[in-house]
Amino acid sequence: MQTFLYILLAILGLNLLVFIHELGHYIVARRNGMRVEVFSIGFGKPLFSWMRKGVKWQVCPLFFGGYVRIAGMEKEGDLEPYEVPDGFYSKKPWARVKVALAGPIVNLVFALVLFTVIWGLGGRQKPFSQFTQLIGYVDPQSELYQSGIRPGDAITEYNHEPFEGYKDLLYAALVNGHPATVEGEKIDYFTQEKIPYDYTVTPYDNPFQKGMKTIGVLAPASYLIYEAPIYQNLPLATSGIQPQDQIVWVNGELIFSNEQLSKVLNSGKALLTIERDGHPLLGAVPRIPLGDLRMTTEEADEISDWKYAADLHQKGESYLFIPYTLSSDLYVEKGLYYIDEDSKVSRASSSTKTSPLDLMLRPGDRIIAVDGIPVSRSTDFLKELQTPRAQIIVKRAPEKEQGLWKTEDEAFLKTTNWEGILPMVRSIGSPQTLAQNGNFHLLKPVTPIRLKEFPLSEKERKKLQETIAASQAAIEKISDAEEREQAYAALNNYQNRLILGVSLSDRLVTYNPNPFNLFGSVFGEIARNLTALFSGSLGPKQFGGPIFIVQVMQQSWGLGIKEALFWLGAISLNLGILNLLPIPVLDGGHICFSLLEKIRKKPLKAKTMQRMIIPFVALLIFVFIYLTYNDLTRIFGRFF
Repeated sequence: MQTFLYILLAILGLNLLVFIHELGHYIVARRNGMRVEVFSIGFGKPLFSWMRKGVKWQVCPLFFGGYVRIAGMEKEGDLEPYEVPDGFYSKKPWARVKVALAGPIVNLVFALVLFTVIWGLGGRQKPFSQFTQLIGYVDPQSELYQSGIRPGDAITEYNHEPFEGYKDLLYAALVNGHPATVEGEKIDYFTQEKIPYDYTVTPYDNPFQKGMKTIGVLAPASYLIYEAPIYQNLPLATSGIQPQDQIVWVNGELIFSNEQLSKVLNSGKALLTIERDGHPLLGAVPRIPLGDLRMTTEEADEISDWKYAADLHQKGESYLFIPYTLSSDLYVEKGLYYIDEDSKVSRASSSTKTSPLDLMLRPGDRIIAVDGIPVSRSTDFLKELQTPRAQIIVKRAPEKEQGLWKTEDEAFLKTTNWEGILPMVRSIGSPQTLAQNGNFHLLKPVTPIRLKEFPLSEKERKKLQETIAASQAAIEKISDAEEREQAYAALNNYQNRLILGVSLSDRLVTYNPNPFNLFGSVFGEIARNLTALFSGSLGPKQFGGPIFIVQVMQQSWGLGIKEALFWLGAISLNLGILNLLPIPVLDGGHICFSLLEKIRKKPLKAKTMQRMIIPFVALLIFVFIYLTYNDLTRIFGRFF
């Protein structure tokens, strides 16, 4: 019932925009002595109509639009448009320009009024991730990553323009494949040191979004706040986590996004606590399938004995180890060669460091814990190594007052005593594990589950199965064998990826620029999109049609009245700008006709205007149908 109400409010809101647009035309036309024949909301056969002051007012079933018909805008008998008494084209060009401008100007002013109302009401609550300059995840294969940029670092300028958030990168990914200049700061959260950087990088194909470009930054930073569990008996249920705890550290890394969290959970590394020179040391070491390790016959036989003693000898099972030979009492003897995930032969002593805790073991090191679980014998070590676990530190603090979007990055950095994490990290797996330090809490070791094992409802599981089946069908159509194999591997990894199985929310911040700045921001975004569309760097598939617009409005009502007012204002601004485009049948086209007449000093004939208008009418109808089809495929994609 509530959804139906929001859809109704969305339709009424959109029709309000059409009404005030046409009302602008109507009022200015009447004041300039033009004879208005019809004022219509919607298209098609009228549902109901009435006459008032010589004007037929009507409401029609196709709500997405409307019009004011002024005498002389259509050919009447043998009369040319400019010969129709009190007609549109019988008036001077400047009068016609004023009438054509009135509708778009009303929409622009209405947008500014709504933005002013939002500003006066204190602004909107938006996720921190929408406006932060902090990076949430960097592609390890990117130039930026190779240059030392990591999650938590900041971008301050992009192509010498102030960087205002991740949407700037999304826009650049759509329209720009040229080298980009990225400026910002590398941040050490433990010392609060900031080191400026300035790199020029070349965008490349986004590995996760086909047809998009990226510079390597695949997600903005966000808070990862634990909400009340939706499902029971999930990995975090018995860890000691509490609602509103913020996940800040997992398996050796400060965590800045869901994407980074997923990468850490699926890194295939074991978090080992070792004893070196009499002191405990925490480090991350690759878990490697035993079949990928290059061992001597004697070394392989010894591992087989350990597997048998640990009851890990099921036929067909693939077991994991680390690329080192160990004594039975877990002293490191030497490093081994192995086949890494990129099918390259690597050596333990030359592995690339991808995490602050990545550690090269030395002969004489002694392993005392795996993922925080104490071990003392080779069989215990081998058994614990088969089950990936996560060591998680959360920040537990009273909810602070909602901050402004402009200052929240600095608050993110400085209102947390990041150094308080370090003593806890050093203690993991040791006899004196530090479970709490200030408002930081170390959870009990968490065993993630695979996506395909997640306890979904019957409806959710069916939807997941349909998605996987559709993906398999699409993969089967790939003609290139190597590409098809890679696609199957990616799908398998997707189904088998490790997850915590919880909903993590972002922190809300108050976004309240003054109305003129908000107007300019939305105006600039519309202008950039139109420029990209006409230049060919942005395809029409990226745009939404009437159903999409109703969806956006319906969803905004669900978020609150201020969000609904914003989108109503943004759509009004779009409507005003689009109608000013110099295209026949739009207001901008009528303005061009009037200016052309002013220059030629004689009116255009009806046939000339029809030849110019009819192709564009057909084009607009085609665009309307095309965008509607795109909207439907977004909603019912699997049926098309």
